[in-house]
Order: sequence, then C-alpha cells, then structure tokens
Amino acid sequence: MVETRTHRRVTRNRKKNRVPLAKLRTAEVVRTVVDHPGRLNELVALLDDSERALRGRAAATLARLSESHAHRLIRVVDRLREALSDDSAYVRWHLVYTLGRLGTSFPVRAPLFLQELLERLEDSNRIVRSFSLQALGCMAARDPRPVEQLFASAKKDVPPPLLRILRASGTEIRKPAGK
Repeated sequence: MVETRTHRRVTRNRKKNRVPLAKLRTAEVVRTVVDHPGRLNELVALLDDSERALRGRAAATLARLSESHAHRLIRVVDRLREALSDDSAYVRWHLVYTLGRLGTSFPVRAPLFLQELLERLEDSNRIVRSFSLQALGCMAARDPRPVEQLFASAKKDVPPPLLRILRASGTEIRKPAGK
C-alpha cells in the first residue's frame, strides 16, 4: 500500500518574492513604501519610465504619499524637481501638488523648489498652473517671506490670489523694478 503524503515541508526565514511596484495599485504602493522605506527609490524611478501611464501612476502615488507621510519624500526632492519637466501634464500637476505639500509641511526646505513652482505658474496646462498657485499660497500662508522674496528676486508680479494671502499676513509687497 502506498502511503499518502500528509506532511508539508516547512521553510523558515524564506524571503518573500518582491512584487514590482508597477504592478500594484496606488493604495498598495503607499502601504508598501510606508512599510519598506527602501522601496521609495523604486517608486521614484518609475517617474523615468517610458510609459506615460506608469509615470502618471507613480506621480499620483507620490502625491498621495505626501498627504500622510511627507517626511519620507524629503530625501527625493531633487528627483521630483527633475521630473517636473515631464511632457505629461498629469505627471506635472501631481508633482507640483507633492512639492506644495512638502513645502507646507517643511517650510525650511521650501526654498529648494520654490523657483520650480514659480516656473510652473506659466505652464501650458491650466491645472498645473492652478496647483502651483495653490502650493505657493499654502506656503505663503505658513511663512510669507520666502515667497515674497522669490517674486521680488524674479521681478515678477504676484498673482492676485497670492497677493491677498501675502497682504493678510502683513508682508510688505514691493512692485518689481522697472514697472
């Protein structure tokens, strides 16, 4: 008589297979990056992918991550700034939103990317311009000096919605030279 095999082989300390972040949903990627911070670089690397949809999902995931775990994104600010030149408006507006959240949460780091947000005020896409203005407004509400200095050094007029925020904070607004 043949004996049936009822005992399974037990394997311990076996490393689980890593599922690529590109195959996961946004919420799953956020959870994975929160649980395993080393995988943030893998997520940021997806911003350089040739497939536009994948870059968009990566940017949307970074925006979602910035809402609850902005401190994890501080070390990749330079890569986010570089990715702002993407040809996809969807990617750009999520990255502008992400940088705005970072600037609001960490005002000391905001001068690192304020210039990029200023440049996005003249973006070809209306939503990117809107998110850029919103990001600058949130940062100005928290600490108006860097934003005021940015417009003064760039010799640009402050957009009216941002001007209201700066005036409400009591900041003296100077007109650009030559105007």
